[in-house]
Amino acid sequence: MNDSNRLFNEITNELTQKGQIFETREYKNNFGIITNEYASFPDSLRKYFDFALTHGEKEFLVFEDERFTFAEAFKIAAKFGNALINAGIKKGDKVSICMQNNPEFMFAYMGIVGIGAVCVPLNSWWVPNEVIYGIEHSQSKLLLADQKRLQGLESINITKIISSYTPDENFTDFKEFIKNESDEWPEVEISRDDDATIYYTSGSTGRPKGVLSTQRGLISSMFSWAFMASVLSEREKRLGKDSTSLASGDSSILLCVPLFHATGSHVAFLLSILVGRKVVMMKKWDTGEALKLIDNEKITDITGVPTQTWELLNHPDRDSYDLSSLRTLGGGGGPRPAEHVKALDKNFKGRPGIGYGLTETNALGTMGAGDEYINNPSSAGRVVPPLTEIKIIDENWQELPEGKIGEVAIRSQSNMKGYWRNDDATAECINSEGWFKSGDLGKFDGPFLYILDRLKDMVIRGGENIACPEVEGAIYEHPDVLEASVFGIPDERLGEILCSSICLREGSKLSVELLNEFLSDKLAAFKIPVKIKFTYNPLPKIASGKFDKPTMRQNFIEE
Repeated sequence: MNDSNRLFNEITNELTQKGQIFETREYKNNFGIITNEYASFPDSLRKYFDFALTHGEKEFLVFEDERFTFAEAFKIAAKFGNALINAGIKKGDKVSICMQNNPEFMFAYMGIVGIGAVCVPLNSWWVPNEVIYGIEHSQSKLLLADQKRLQGLESINITKIISSYTPDENFTDFKEFIKNESDEWPEVEISRDDDATIYYTSGSTGRPKGVLSTQRGLISSMFSWAFMASVLSEREKRLGKDSTSLASGDSSILLCVPLFHATGSHVAFLLSILVGRKVVMMKKWDTGEALKLIDNEKITDITGVPTQTWELLNHPDRDSYDLSSLRTLGGGGGPRPAEHVKALDKNFKGRPGIGYGLTETNALGTMGAGDEYINNPSSAGRVVPPLTEIKIIDENWQELPEGKIGEVAIRSQSNMKGYWRNDDATAECINSEGWFKSGDLGKFDGPFLYILDRLKDMVIRGGENIACPEVEGAIYEHPDVLEASVFGIPDERLGEILCSSICLREGSKLSVELLNEFLSDKLAAFKIPVKIKFTYNPLPKIASGKFDKPTMRQNFIEE
């Protein structure tokens, strides 16, 4: 074992001992397995939010021309929680949020989980029938949305609150909703294992699945990332290298991804409450605007999909801005090409990093940073200690030796409780010992995990999961379509783009434009194939009768 690995393990052991902030203790999980848990972390997100008070009047959130301190955010969230209770929302009830990034999304999120209700962040890129599905499937009793997202929801019977950033006289807005409420949090008994959130994710089949997580699941991710940062910082010190702590007084992060994604809500938003980090929120991604914000707000961290940091590097105005404050250039939701990692490290003062996790693991899994990531740029980094376990398994859940390729399985305090109202899907991916099958193919090389491919019939476009069967199902609704196959091909900017081969009925005059129009109210725009090829001949198939997607994919790549 080299010095770097030895130190990493030594420091991990030291920081989890009795009396340390990350002390661990034995715990029997709901699978009956004896494992470890953090001894001293809060029993609920409500108590977790008390960390905001330790940062008090320090700046917490910047959005356009608005600024909020930690203490102000804490009080506004409490007001929203009290307003929910007065609107009839009880512990365990589901409350949906569906809107573009704005401060009220964060305050509402805190207010919902802070009273023991379940927050359901819905994809704001969905079309109305997809939003309605999420509301109805989650059994939400109240919706907070902006004006654009409320359009088309007239048929659904649910209490609707509109964001005060897009007021409409037909709805009570956020500020009016909380106007007369107390800024003292109500007393609600909440435990670590109470339900906290339902995030919707596109899996390999059919409709998006609701990922149900507990209070423990979310808090474990925050503490584990803080723990990993502490280990890496201490190791750098002992190796005689410069080191900057995640919790250093001047840290700030650019929130440049949607809050309905775990990367936005967990890594950028919730983690910042623990470590006292300023959050500079973008309504939507714009590379030029991001460069201005990094310069003006002295941003130290950026974490988004890998394409975002690549676009910063390649923007023609990059050299017009002072980007020297950047310390970390994080990425997740897909791998970076190795050459991109080296280019980022060469051209920025900040160091590139990578994270691997899933919605089902509350984004927790592995992390790569510093020289280790630069020297192993194709890897997803190390398993985040001390409570996360990852192994490579075969189709019978048997662990494979190092170097062998198999499916990545994860066991962690952060793992989901299960898929909401979908016991069959839960049973398919979680075994009796609490291991979750990720659907990703990978291998270990020493301490580093490599993600090689996916088992799922799924495309990841710019960090967005797209279930190919869902898109195929929508295409099949067109009466002119006989056969349809959907798949992804590589794309330098987005990672993958969606393509479709379609066999039409004889005499059909269907065009790409007409099909896109047909799909526009059935699928979010990012799910509609970018490249479509029509034919009147049957699509190629393999011996089992399934579509020969590898051949069709290769044809698209060559063209």
